[in-house]
Amino acid sequence: MSVAITEADSSQVPAVKTSKPVSNSEWDWTIGAVVGCFGILGEMKVKILTDFPERFKQLKKVCLRLPTGSSRIFEVKNCRPHKGQMLVRVVGIDKIEQAEIWRNALVQVRRSDAVVLPKDDYYSVDLVGMEVVTKEGRALGKLTKVIPNPGHDLLAVGDVLIPAVKQIVIEIDTSSRIITVDPPEGLLPGQEAEDVGEQL
Repeated sequence: MSVAITEADSSQVPAVKTSKPVSNSEWDWTIGAVVGCFGILGEMKVKILTDFPERFKQLKKVCLRLPTGSSRIFEVKNCRPHKGQMLVRVVGIDKIEQAEIWRNALVQVRRSDAVVLPKDDYYSVDLVGMEVVTKEGRALGKLTKVIPNPGHDLLAVGDVLIPAVKQIVIEIDTSSRIITVDPPEGLLPGQEAEDVGEQL
């Protein structure tokens, strides 16, 4: 079992602070962020916030959303990679002055356009907030964060870090929003400590 740390990861995406109703609310799946301009013809440098950068080449439309919450949907002219980022051109932005307006904007698509993951892979944004319980029914709390880690990711439940491996995470029920775990002795507070690594 693995947990995909990918698009719309709330730990990577800056919060949009606004008291106004959010426009284009269905366009809430973040895949990048505008970090600057490139050239004089309105190209925007976009930091990639997805594990699937190839999806940029298939984009037809994107929503650019400023930190104020203001947003606009654009047709995409062209996307091309450049030094670990993407250069994006959209219809209606043809000058550097126009592109500069969208500096710090999130680049978003609709949730329904998210890349379909293989079985047993999950988007962290879909897991955060789920209840975590042991197979015996002991409630551990809510999942607060998924932490990328070499070998396997870690599920943060309060101060407890649970390895996201099949031997420990035995069920993820997205409909009831419950994650069932079978932690080895010593992993949870109050248990006798032993070498957890031997059981992984």
